[in-house]
Amino acid sequence: MTNNSEIIDKSELKNFKEYLATKPKIIVLVAANIDADAIGGSLALYNSLVAEGFDIDIACHIDIPEKYHFLDGVEKIKKDFNENDFDCTIITDCGNIKMIGFQEEKPKLLTDEIVKINIDHHASNNNYGKINFVTEAPSATIIVFRLLQKLNFKITPQIATSLLAGIYGDTGSFMHQNTTPECYATSAELVKLGANTNKISKNIFQSYELKTFKLWGKVLQNLHVTSEGAAIVGIKKNDYESIGATREDLEGVINFVNSMPEAKYSVMLSEDEKGNVKASLRTRNPEIDVKALAEKFGGGGHVKAAGFTIPDGHLQKEVKWKIVTE
Repeated sequence: MTNNSEIIDKSELKNFKEYLATKPKIIVLVAANIDADAIGGSLALYNSLVAEGFDIDIACHIDIPEKYHFLDGVEKIKKDFNENDFDCTIITDCGNIKMIGFQEEKPKLLTDEIVKINIDHHASNNNYGKINFVTEAPSATIIVFRLLQKLNFKITPQIATSLLAGIYGDTGSFMHQNTTPECYATSAELVKLGANTNKISKNIFQSYELKTFKLWGKVLQNLHVTSEGAAIVGIKKNDYESIGATREDLEGVINFVNSMPEAKYSVMLSEDEKGNVKASLRTRNPEIDVKALAEKFGGGGHVKAAGFTIPDGHLQKEVKWKIVTE
């Protein structure tokens, strides 16, 4: 098991403590590619810093999916803010700063005028923050948990639930290959601190609307397995809009597709609301690195789970799916 001293860099911890002592105005940004790890870590940090008396806000570029509304503090998340009101932004589970979603209308966020605290577990992360807590842990929330411990911040049952939700999400409820002894040990600590496992499993893994099942049906209908063993599917914007669904309703389906024994790796291509094509890649094959594939298209992620975005693209279906840029 990775202990606290190994997962949290001592020099960066010292820098962070000294910076917090200046009482900066902080905005926590939830990465626009929302999952349980990103929002769980963000809310845990936000609620902890609020309890410590910091001048702090939290924002996300898109609406928070309903399944995460059980997490404490989600109602505080804004969709807009004035970047000039803040000295610092904290970003968790975001391998690329451009994935925050606010970079076009708030370009100052990408400059050195605002201090960036980067907390992440993606190998592709280039340490874009002034202060970086980046290590290849099973989830970003594990790093957040160890950081809060080092800061001697109180972990309430609500904060513990947010942190455990991130571990559940990124390990697929302890079924993915990144499930390590550290995951189980850390989860046990969080349960002792009051984390509500029933709320997590019910809301994240056992709560699907009819529109989600209809959308997943379209995914499976469009699924194509190549002779090389690649399971590829494309979802056009009209596919989810026609049934009142959103791209967020696709969450989890790529893991379902990747469960096929004949799939060496899986790729889901989906058109978003802004005219881009997003790709999600998964594999269980020990010889395949989907992160390397994603990096060829400017993306990144993990060896077994990665993604990339093609700006101004749309999908065409011939024998196989392909991306066509405008």
